[in-house]
Amino acid sequence: MRYFGVYILAGLLLLSSIPLMGQTDVVARLDLNRRDPKPDFYEYSPVDGGLVTLGPSSLASNRFLSVTKYDKNLKKQWTKKVVEQNGRKNIDFVAVIGSNILVFVSEFFLKEGVIKTYYYGFDLEGNEIANEETLSVYPNQKEQKVELQYVLSPNKRQLLCYKNLKNKRDSEQILYYIFDDEGDLVQNGEMELKYPDNRFQVVSLRVSNSGNIFVLGKFFRTITVKEATDFQYVVYRYDISQGQGREIQIELGDRYITNLAFRLDRDENIFVAGFYSNRSTDQIAGTVLQQIRPDGTIALNSNEAFDEGFLRNYLSNSQIQRGRELRNFYLDSENGIILRSDGGVLLIAEKFYITYQSYRDLAGYWVDREIYHYEDVILTSIDGNGNIEWHAIVDKAQESESPTALSYFNAISSQGSYIFYEYKPRKRDINIYYNTIGMTGRVSERIPLLNDYKFGDQFFPRFCEQINNDEALMVYMQNRGKVLSVVKVKFAG
Repeated sequence: MRYFGVYILAGLLLLSSIPLMGQTDVVARLDLNRRDPKPDFYEYSPVDGGLVTLGPSSLASNRFLSVTKYDKNLKKQWTKKVVEQNGRKNIDFVAVIGSNILVFVSEFFLKEGVIKTYYYGFDLEGNEIANEETLSVYPNQKEQKVELQYVLSPNKRQLLCYKNLKNKRDSEQILYYIFDDEGDLVQNGEMELKYPDNRFQVVSLRVSNSGNIFVLGKFFRTITVKEATDFQYVVYRYDISQGQGREIQIELGDRYITNLAFRLDRDENIFVAGFYSNRSTDQIAGTVLQQIRPDGTIALNSNEAFDEGFLRNYLSNSQIQRGRELRNFYLDSENGIILRSDGGVLLIAEKFYITYQSYRDLAGYWVDREIYHYEDVILTSIDGNGNIEWHAIVDKAQESESPTALSYFNAISSQGSYIFYEYKPRKRDINIYYNTIGMTGRVSERIPLLNDYKFGDQFFPRFCEQINNDEALMVYMQNRGKVLSVVKVKFAG
């Protein structure tokens, strides 16, 4: 799901055919100008290659929200009004599962003192399949006022909707609802993990092709982390058919783990990978990889330190000899780990930090500025035995008081990886640039993507999405909020 929210100002995306490991072609585009209402959500439809959006029905009013369906060429097929706002409704998200479009809504009923979550549904032809079907009704309490989220299974045929309740005094509680690719609610219930909520942090959830739920979490044994043993990562596997779960230990030794990500393959093998440090939780010195079989046994548990050749990109020889480590590199918990066919992984991390500045304005008042920095992207390829094969570095330096248009979008094809980002190189114009990274880690030169990108335009990498092995949806805004375009780009093999 891609949620524009308050950032949907609008813009025009004009892509030309520029080489990208061969040829990159724009195969479809949707342009919404100043006369068109702008959507708040959009979703890709794998069944027919189309697009689904949800947003205001008109420019004049936000009272009614409509679902709009576009075909594979991003031409409008139909529009249906689906929600009438009354000040108490919150759109949780829109999802496409199989040939079904589901819109989830939470509504607060103050008189009754409850929160009701329900959903609407349409098929891809616009026929109604669900109308305000109740998903849950819970007391209107603080711990219930959390967003409904979702994730799809690897084969895109299971939709897991969940709420991670916020009750600090009790065990971790997760409400779940599973829909199949027919759009039917097939399972629902509540998982209760034994960890107290104020000591347990959910990193991410996954659902397998069989509908079982997996939770990667971080358990803090102490409030303040001083030693590597003060916290532990765990994977919790919840068997839907049995209605019970079990913990799978993540044994990574006595090192500090900066961050971890995990993925499932089609057979429920678990891949947990990330970075470790010998010093603290905000540094990295090497990689960890653990492969866990469906029965919970460990197939591989490995770690490998970064070699000096890689460290020299950021540290001097004397710093390396003193055991200095890299700082401020973080792995995206959702998209930072890519599975390899040999049982290894590709890790993608970015350097991120915040600085603070204070100055006195013309009126004599002190003003504090928060500056977001998004810098190099590093890719690390780890083979099926846990050994680092290569590193690749995409160098960039972005900074702004608003992080909305910063960071990067990555896509993976059979030819390698692509890193897209807005940038202004020295003595060159600002543009959306990209680097390609081949199967052996070779990084291409920085290449501009657009012919008419100019200062004031904005590329939004967080709204972009890879939709299959050959295509991605790119979002770009231009001309001070007058036109929004979603463009389908095809990567040649």
